[in-house]
Amino acid sequence: KGRNKLMNLIDFHSHLWETYRGAYGNVKDDIVILTNEKQLFYKKNECSEYHIAFDNLFENLSHQMSFYNATYIALPYIIKLLEEYQNHFWEQYYIISRVGFCIATDIPENHTTSDTIEQSILDSYTESIAILQQKTKEFLFKNINILKQLATDEISEFCTSILAILGDRYLAYILTLSSWDTFCILCNNCEYCNEDLSYSFSNKSELNQITPAEPKTEQWDKASFDDTFLWLSSVLSMLGDENAVKTLCYYYGTYTCPRCGKQKKVIDLIKNYYENA
Repeated sequence: KGRNKLMNLIDFHSHLWETYRGAYGNVKDDIVILTNEKQLFYKKNECSEYHIAFDNLFENLSHQMSFYNATYIALPYIIKLLEEYQNHFWEQYYIISRVGFCIATDIPENHTTSDTIEQSILDSYTESIAILQQKTKEFLFKNINILKQLATDEISEFCTSILAILGDRYLAYILTLSSWDTFCILCNNCEYCNEDLSYSFSNKSELNQITPAEPKTEQWDKASFDDTFLWLSSVLSMLGDENAVKTLCYYYGTYTCPRCGKQKKVIDLIKNYYENA
């Protein structure tokens, strides 16, 4: 179906399934079920073997937002599944909503220097991500009116996932850990640390330490994904989640350190916190 030859589906008899494992071990059995037993989400029992395998696979690949090497060889099969459901909204929605969290775990802090990944597997994984990016864009623009009807928590989950796929994995990782609410700040000038700054629960004086960024949602051309703040805030606005837009403005705002007075982007100070945690 037009997949690049670099995207390789590892044979189910390969020893690599034992080498590249998930949080709970070998992920092959769940992929075999998903590959062989196609079911539509809205027609099946949540306790079906297919549904259980679907949940197990993505939990295996993103447990506690850690990265697992099984993702390298599972992702091509997830792309294959996405292709086979290309005319079914809910199936694509659930796959995209879950796979982005696996991609979000692929950040330097979640890897060890002892990892040795075969180049052909890395190439296949990279190609899979490129295909996933294209299919995610197609799904987003084709189904924008249906996506608008999702519940608020579904919209934020979907947008976090597509953020990892299309833009900033590290930000998606942070937004997941912080539940789109908490700003864990570490000033890299004076090492002032604040782990209790929250969009929902902080008092006004604490939030005043952040000058929120100005939304630019009218400026997005719906084509470029280079400016993460621009496209993500625009998509959130298009989907009707204005509260998430306001929250994102704080993540992209400027923080004034109460100890040393230095100003820096909130997102940079949060990344500094996680990099030094």
